[in-house]
Amino acid sequence: MQQASRCQAMNLQDRSLTRKLAIALAIKLLVLSGLWWGFVREQRVPVDSDAAATQMLGSAPMKTLTPQE
Repeated sequence: MQQASRCQAMNLQDRSLTRKLAIALAIKLLVLSGLWWGFVREQRVPVDSDAAATQMLGSAPMKTLTPQE
């Protein structure tokens, strides 16, 4: 009998913990979404393929010549 009541108590604690974790995650998601909406949403970063290649490869990319007819 005592074993069954312990299992039932553990289930209630597990449910409570699950509910608290779900609420905490939802609040964090709302806060992060609000911060993104307020500070990051309007920011745009121009991407230059030559600058990115230079950053990754350490040198300027070679320009390929196209054959002319």
